[in-house]
Amino acid sequence: MQDPAWEEEKHLSDEENDTMSDEETEIDENDPYVLDLPQDSCATLSERARKTLKQTLFLSKSYFTSSKPFLLRMSQKKKNIPFSIELQTFASSKTVIVTAGGCAKKVLFLVQFHPHDSSDPTFNHLSELIEDLYIMSNHRSNLKNKNKISGRMSGIGFRGGYEKGKSAGSYAVRKDLKPSQLELETNLQNKLPRHNQFIADRFRHFSEEAVAKNKQAMKEFGIPSWSDEAWESYKNDPTPLCSNVIVTSNDFSNKPHCDKDKNIFTYGIFSYIDRSTGTPILPPSSTRGHGIRFPDYDCNINFGTTPGIIEVLWKSNDICHHTIGPPEELKSTKKSTHFGCSFQISHRLVARALKLKCLPEEEKKKRTMT
Repeated sequence: MQDPAWEEEKHLSDEENDTMSDEETEIDENDPYVLDLPQDSCATLSERARKTLKQTLFLSKSYFTSSKPFLLRMSQKKKNIPFSIELQTFASSKTVIVTAGGCAKKVLFLVQFHPHDSSDPTFNHLSELIEDLYIMSNHRSNLKNKNKISGRMSGIGFRGGYEKGKSAGSYAVRKDLKPSQLELETNLQNKLPRHNQFIADRFRHFSEEAVAKNKQAMKEFGIPSWSDEAWESYKNDPTPLCSNVIVTSNDFSNKPHCDKDKNIFTYGIFSYIDRSTGTPILPPSSTRGHGIRFPDYDCNINFGTTPGIIEVLWKSNDICHHTIGPPEELKSTKKSTHFGCSFQISHRLVARALKLKCLPEEEKKKRTMT
């Protein structure tokens, strides 16, 4: 005779089965697809996992010390499809260290992804910085060089002088600015020291080594910070890391190249923005094909499939890189464009700075301009 309690349980189970939702699951004992790895394959994969963990722990002592980064080893072999760093890459960690495949200690570049989150102080300050740099870049002239293919490029901070009798100067604002634009420029310039401190903190978050080496170079060459108004300001700046920032927009693209700048690492920030205000927005389309490319490793950091703000720290002197122009779905419109910027120490400026450093103060003032 069946226990009444059991009958009640069975009855309840039948009712539960009848109301089971589509999302609920149970074990299916019939599983013809299970992967049964041989012992030697398990051993190989285990060793690879241990090696990756060991390398990640080693690198995290020098890079991203305040977070738990994800490690990617990139080979120089040609791939059927270029390797794409995008949203899914950051599934386990928002910080990624990319190393050369044959040498785990050779760091190629570091990446951090920031999804749109107004409760995140770092995202908010990056957004504010992007807005200010975008407006200031539009107050300055469009630049060109032998590597530029398309788009707009302008500079903020200091450069080597090309005017007669001048060794160095700043990227000056355009002469046709309205009074309201000049007032806005002054207000934004006054905010730059605060932004520079934030950039120093971001550098430090990525790599203490990058901070130390860039600071040493700036001190050695006697170069002011990109955030200073005048050449002599460098004496009062406690954290000069870069001499200028190059800002790009309007479907910018360039040829593959290695930089000649004097910094060990270049720091860059990238985001799609509102074309009127510079406010970061989501990509207009989740499409690949627009991003930073490292051709020697057949690897792209794709902007369209990474919906947020991207920070990159890379050895721009050692690794060939360039920006790929956008496909039709990601091209600039009246409402949106893509913003990119890179903080660096100009090699041309260094040569001029070394000469200026030996001059008397009065002569130095004559040979610099703002």
